[in-house]
Amino acid sequence: MNTKYSAGTCIKMLLCMLIFLASFFAFENTKAAAATDIRVGLKSLYMGKGIITIYNSDIKMGYCLNDSFKADIELKSAGGFSFEPDNSTYYTNGNDFESYSKALAQISSGTEGKVCYCGRNKWRVYYRSSKAQSGASKVSSTELIRMTFGKSELLIDGTVSSGYPQFSAAGGDKVISLGTRKYRGRMEIGRYGSENLTAVNIVNIESYLLSVVSCEMSTTWHSEAQKAQAICARSYCLANAGFKADSYLKKGYSIVDTDESQVYAGVGKESDMSAYAVKATMKMILKSNGKVLPAYYFSTSGGATEFATDVWGGTNSSFVGVFDEYETVPETAPWIKKTTYAELEEKLRAKGYDVSGITDIYPELLSDSGRVSSVRIKYKGGSVSVKGSVLKTMYGMRSTKYKIITSESNDFDVVVRTKDSEETVDNSEIQVISGNGEISSIVDNANQMVVISGENMTNFPLSQPDENEIWFIGMGGGHGIGMSQSGAYGMALKGFSYEQILNYYYRNIEITKY
Repeated sequence: MNTKYSAGTCIKMLLCMLIFLASFFAFENTKAAAATDIRVGLKSLYMGKGIITIYNSDIKMGYCLNDSFKADIELKSAGGFSFEPDNSTYYTNGNDFESYSKALAQISSGTEGKVCYCGRNKWRVYYRSSKAQSGASKVSSTELIRMTFGKSELLIDGTVSSGYPQFSAAGGDKVISLGTRKYRGRMEIGRYGSENLTAVNIVNIESYLLSVVSCEMSTTWHSEAQKAQAICARSYCLANAGFKADSYLKKGYSIVDTDESQVYAGVGKESDMSAYAVKATMKMILKSNGKVLPAYYFSTSGGATEFATDVWGGTNSSFVGVFDEYETVPETAPWIKKTTYAELEEKLRAKGYDVSGITDIYPELLSDSGRVSSVRIKYKGGSVSVKGSVLKTMYGMRSTKYKIITSESNDFDVVVRTKDSEETVDNSEIQVISGNGEISSIVDNANQMVVISGENMTNFPLSQPDENEIWFIGMGGGHGIGMSQSGAYGMALKGFSYEQILNYYYRNIEITKY
């Protein structure tokens, strides 16, 4: 059957179709957003606090169950909303009310009763005295929180529904403000088995990455490095936190906002570059053997990355040591930490090592990448083996890729080899030519000299410590496993794509979408 339509009718049909498609995709995006929220413990500023304040003047309060947040009430307060642990003794008859107003109506004058929010559409009245109402029993909760807004108070009891309420911005606000920082998504404030409070941000993972990428990598770096960073951060997050948004009672988070997990500072650290990198890699993650890979990364390798099995054990074949030949602009420059034998003894004794009269210290075991696995320390009564990471933490070193230099060390000369000969060159004799053609001694330019070999980098001191001194001279920053951010930047400058960067630093991976 042949049917003819006028031009006007066709345009109307096309507009209707476009409107339908727009509505459909908006609906799909809404569903996707609801299923991609994660929980982030705000450890850096809002963990273990006696009081936490939401500074918005208009908020919605409700519960998130099965990844669906529904508000039970909207509250307004020009001075914001303050939360404190409440360890007072309360009594209740256990009657549930479906709204705040109905619970409030049950409180008689002079009874010292308070409305308590106990779950989705679940409100109770808690009293200071069991005599306030017949049949009242003592509240056994250790998860009580007092919420103050203006002249009003509201109790929150997380034990009744095994979860704390969540708060979203209302009115004209788009983000939740905790004062120093502002956040997208929702905020949950709970005790989580503790005496004090912790704030947990429930946020869409893609929104979360807008801040993480800028916090973890310089916004001036090449976009291909930024894309690689976004995929690594997304994979690490999902492998460790998963998609979890529901209201929770005990440990309310699996990842935090510090470098213990990934640095995250809310909307204040978002940038145009991070937005571009996140959008360009939307939903992309790394998988290995069918599982999401916790794509570890770090600042600077100092010449070579590390095998995870050498550092953390296990059998993961994705984290291998590679020569970081593209790390030509290291974020972390070569560094030096100086100490004395006496100070080292004092620090070791504080850690429980029974040492006195140290006579020698040297690396006992090195990894393939040149990182110090263990150190042998000799003293008058014997010797002891100390993990390289222990000394790293003790002296605030950036990595375990360090040399131990004493007045007895012989790391001051460079050996130059040719096919037929070998010559030792004193560092003071080495000259360098600057970009403007000026010639000067290398000793005048740096504390260390870094030499790139075929499969690593090594450093040499350019002066010698005193007799009672010990120097730790090192390169790199971070654990050395996975992607070197400085190396990724170097690769991007050389024209490599984010796919090539990721496949250089990880093995046995698939770049796919969640």
